[in-house]
Order: sequence, then structure tokens, then C-alpha cells
Amino acid sequence: MIRLAAASLAVAVVLGAAPAAGLEQPGLHAKATVRALASLGPRVAGSATERRADAFVAGRFRAIGLEPVLQDFPLPRGGLSHNVVARTGGGPLRAIVVAHLDGVSAGPAANDNGSGVGAVLELAKELKGRPGILLAALGAEERVMTGSKLHLGSARLVRGLSGADRQSVRVALSLDMVGYGPRLNVRGLEHSPNRSARAALAAGRRLGLPSTYLPDTGQSDHVELTRGGIPAAWLEWRWDPCWHSDCDRADRLRPDKLAAAIRLALETVRAST
Repeated sequence: MIRLAAASLAVAVVLGAAPAAGLEQPGLHAKATVRALASLGPRVAGSATERRADAFVAGRFRAIGLEPVLQDFPLPRGGLSHNVVARTGGGPLRAIVVAHLDGVSAGPAANDNGSGVGAVLELAKELKGRPGILLAALGAEERVMTGSKLHLGSARLVRGLSGADRQSVRVALSLDMVGYGPRLNVRGLEHSPNRSARAALAAGRRLGLPSTYLPDTGQSDHVELTRGGIPAAWLEWRWDPCWHSDCDRADRLRPDKLAAAIRLALETVRAST
């Protein structure tokens, strides 16, 4: 059912038609999450707004049936940011799916990256009964705000993983800017796709969902995972002219784009675990 629905959705995306409401449902739910996050205001790392967003996401994880853990870490300019981490029970760690929760001060950070957080929460609903999955909303990704050379939340997440966890992970994905844009890219640090990127590209082919590999210079949380020994891929609809701007608002986001990214990530994780 998932494959059939996703393939139909892909055709709708390619042809520019509006998909049937049932196919958009995860995207509609994700967009509602984005609206809630954006309504809080700019979610700059270490701010009171980021803390309110942390509490919102933690509450959503609990409602889904997962018990979140907050990981604190210091910011270079003072204060703390947090990761909100939930892990399904049983067995070794097999998959990591993350999205950064913080944003820039210019606006409500709907696509960058409320969209990824909304998608991760939809994935949590589908994966909560599957053993060995880690899902997280990460803090302090926006280096332009923190002044760090690192994506601090993902760096903190990697530090908290045991050596056995790092070795057992089969796929790792960062969902970042997945609600707006003309082309779905699978991205990575490497010139050619690493194992997570290959898994995502193969999942896209099975779903009939066109996606292309695009190397990047290290602009999202997949960077710290990859450098920490967990080859990771970034899923992104590219390009959004409202990136890091006040116009990055929830009403612009496309439920069909969100739904496509959710289905691609879900198929990638299910096939790899």
C-alpha cells in the first residue's frame, strides 16, 4: 500500500497535478506541525522560543508512544541548546532520522526546518513499533547563529552514541527543507553516494519518485554523522528562495512535497532495517 500510494504521489508531483487527499495525508499533518512551530516565532538556538519548541516536540513524541530524552549542550556564545531524542525499543540501533529544530532570527523558519521536524514526527508514527530506530529533533544546526564551525546538535548526538551503536547503524538520514522546491535531491559529503544515499536513491526508484544525487559542501546535520563514522544522507527539495528570510512561512509549504519526502524516508528506513 505504501509503495502504490507513493508511486501515485510521485506521478502527481512530476506532472504538477494535485494528488488525491488520501495520498497527501502525512504531508497535511506535517504542515500542521510546521504551522504550530512557526507560530512560536523565530527559534534561535538557546532562546526561550527554541525551548518551547523542544517541549512541543517532546509532547508529540510522548503522544505517539515514544519516551523522549533531552540532550543539553553549551553554545559558543553562552546558554544551552537541546536535542529531543526518541528511540524505539529492542535490538541494536539500525537507523537514525534527524531534523534540526532551530532556525535563524529572520523569520519563523517554516521550511528551514519546521518541515523536517514535521516529517520526522510523521515518521515516528509509522516506525514506533519497529526496533532499533532513533528519531531526533536537533538544536543549534544554524551555524550563522551559533558562530560554530559545527552543526552542534548533531555533533552532540554522535558523541552520545556508543561505539556499538555507530557500527550497527545501517542508514542515517537528515530531513532538511523538505516542504518547498522543484527537485528532490539526495545529498551527501561524498563525490559519489555513500550507503545511506544509495539506499535513499534505490528507495526513490522503487517508489517511482524521481530523486537525484547532489554532493554538498557540508550544510546540514548529515555532516557530523558522516564525520562521526555514520555515513549519512540529506533529503532536500531544492531550491527555496525564502531560505533564511522572513518569507519562510508555513503557508508556502506544499503537503505533496512533504508527503513525498516522508514516504521516501520511510521506504529507505524500512528497506534498510
